[in-house]
Amino acid sequence: MRVLLLGLLLVIPLPLAAAGKCPVPKKLNFVAENMIRRDTPGFTEGLEVHDGAIYESTGNVFGDSRINRIDPKTGRVTALVNAGKSYFGEGMTFFAGKLYQMTWREHRVFVFDQNMRKLPELSNPREGWGLTNDGTSLIFSDGTPSFFFADPQTFAITREVKIKSDGPGEVAGLNELELIDGKLYGNLFQTQTIVRIDPASGCVEARANMGSLWRSFTEADKKQVMSEENVLNGIAYDKATGLFYVTGKRWRTIFVGRFGEQK
Repeated sequence: MRVLLLGLLLVIPLPLAAAGKCPVPKKLNFVAENMIRRDTPGFTEGLEVHDGAIYESTGNVFGDSRINRIDPKTGRVTALVNAGKSYFGEGMTFFAGKLYQMTWREHRVFVFDQNMRKLPELSNPREGWGLTNDGTSLIFSDGTPSFFFADPQTFAITREVKIKSDGPGEVAGLNELELIDGKLYGNLFQTQTIVRIDPASGCVEARANMGSLWRSFTEADKKQVMSEENVLNGIAYDKATGLFYVTGKRWRTIFVGRFGEQK
């Protein structure tokens, strides 16, 4: 009987990801249900929804490195931290009652308490791009075809996951990150694409072309962001409502809506 069962198990096909291959990514569409017009643009590098407000980490291109609080009802932007040009602010996440903010090339990771007081600083051995967490580890990207799990106490890297898709070539440029229902969402730098990744396998499960957001801009808004620097960058999620918040660098508008799989 054991021999028969073993034989049956051997012929059961493995899932594509388990066999070392990834399925063809599904196509996602984004339907905007609302738009928030912020009163001051920022060079968005990180975006989070926390305690009923939107929090933003900015870099210092066309401005300063800041941590901003944005009122979702009025769009009013309040700077909680303004570091000027002393470093280049990047990804940000809330974890265990603390706010973590990475820098791009300075290898610094700032930690703040609930009152935005600085706690002991950590060091990142790699570049800092996008940052999120899974409730146990910090998860960050550095622009390479990988993302990394890090210890929230020391920022020591505990695991590296290679990003894979169904075709040849590498998937690089994974930027601003958000972990939602066990899936990793991130935009691909200097593209109009947001991907959804299985963090266990690294497989890109789905893609969304966000070009419709740019096409919805007014002519005045397009002039405001008319630069190759001002790309799509910023994904946040509100668990209470199931709504996503999507924006870009120096965009006046934060789009609020939902992703759905195309049939």
